[in-house]
Amino acid sequence: MAPTPANLASVLATLLPAEPPFPSGALVAETVAADLGANGLALLGHLPSNFAAGDEAALRKLEAQFPEVFDRLVRAAYLAYYTNPDIRRVLEQVAGYPARPPQPLGYELPPFDDAMLDRQRRAPPIWREPG
Repeated sequence: MAPTPANLASVLATLLPAEPPFPSGALVAETVAADLGANGLALLGHLPSNFAAGDEAALRKLEAQFPEVFDRLVRAAYLAYYTNPDIRRVLEQVAGYPARPPQPLGYELPPFDDAMLDRQRRAPPIWREPG
């Protein structure tokens, strides 16, 4: 099966199925395609010609045949999905987690304690001088 945007959308909808109020992963197909590039998308060419969203068995077979490339696909899918502004808004509605990056308004950080570096400063260099 030749890789197409529809194939990728079906794969993403299988990896991240719609569970209202959350939409399926097909929402981020363009972002994932851009992240993976042509080499990463070539993986889709190994799907059966009748692949459709929900075909977990076909994806498990693909994962077994090409574990490294499949792992990149999954990582790209989750990163694109959970950083998507639409998904972040749903998360805010469902979980109350603000749909914004955690900094600079988020987590309170203690002042930096420069003394934490004293041991490293006293240690000998971990490199060799050239020559």
